[in-house]
Amino acid sequence: MSRGRHSTVASEPAGSPRMSISVQWVTSREGHEEFARLPYQIYGERDAWWPPDIHNEIALLAGRSPLSGHLNLAPISAYNDKRLVARVTAVINHRYIEHWKEPLGQLIHFEALPGQHEAVTAMLERAMEWLRERGMKAARSGFAAFLDYPYAIDNYGSLPSFLLRGNPDYYHSYFKNAGFATEKGQSDYTAALTTERIERYRRMIEATAAAKVVIKSWREYGFLAAIDTWTDVTNASFARHWGWNPVSREEVRPMMASLWDSPVADLSMIAMADGEPVGTVFSVPDLSYLLARVRQGVKLSPERGGGTRGALINIGVIDRMRGRGVACAMAARSFLTMAQQGMRYAGYTLVHDDNWASRRTAEALGARVTANFVTYRKDFDS
Repeated sequence: MSRGRHSTVASEPAGSPRMSISVQWVTSREGHEEFARLPYQIYGERDAWWPPDIHNEIALLAGRSPLSGHLNLAPISAYNDKRLVARVTAVINHRYIEHWKEPLGQLIHFEALPGQHEAVTAMLERAMEWLRERGMKAARSGFAAFLDYPYAIDNYGSLPSFLLRGNPDYYHSYFKNAGFATEKGQSDYTAALTTERIERYRRMIEATAAAKVVIKSWREYGFLAAIDTWTDVTNASFARHWGWNPVSREEVRPMMASLWDSPVADLSMIAMADGEPVGTVFSVPDLSYLLARVRQGVKLSPERGGGTRGALINIGVIDRMRGRGVACAMAARSFLTMAQQGMRYAGYTLVHDDNWASRRTAEALGARVTANFVTYRKDFDS
């Protein structure tokens, strides 16, 4: 990749002074820092939002992440009159391409200020040009394992579930103006942990136990062993799951190991049949007051956080055990544990619109759709 190159476009909207738009590669430590902090300009005035992990994002941009060996990255910033107004990183994810046999590039880290259509379009076009030059036939934004999450299409301004985007509504026009189309829809579900549902969860767990399936928390299983089991079972159960690519124990361990003495160890589950792991759940407690930026005096809705909403982030069951209630029972025990720890709501996320099995599991748990998201794609030959 060429370093230090930039392109400049002069723009003169009617009634406005002449503006200079510049699209530049990000190559320096100072540039990475500025790039990583742009979300503070976009979301900083909100009542509640999830700030980026600056340290980890800079490590990824600089090639020092556990994921770096599988990726080629090109972080790009757009400036309007020397002010940073948008950012994106073009990615070639070699594991994804090898797994799916598809020359698909990915655009992650997208953020932009309002009213910057020309700058954003120029930036996205440059990112796609970089991907084309390296043999990619399409670009996706809004879904990549451990790298990117979809764009919200409702609940604008509200605190989303942990890990999910709370982007502004104008992001969609930026992608449409650049020729992208919606590729996939996803939903976030929420279940109220009522007395009636808690009893239902107990029956689900009992039914699976009668079928000789044992469910253990990660603490009971052994936390470090559970991390490796989660990696192996997730890779197996998600092998044909849209958008996923295999991950390794070596990269997952450092991401999760520090959670061993947290409620994650009690909320996350392993399902066993004949002594072998057949299913996994990764769940987190309500992290809003620990990790979110919540304006002083603001009280979050109980369904959105505020210490009352746990979240099931990931659930997987290997092929031969599907249709036996294993997913429901693992989720039920996770939700039951959330209730025992004082949580009033449980999230179930993120479910693709056409993942009928997972949608049926969410419905069996008494959950309802409370947020919707989309992933964008542009095919370069169209």
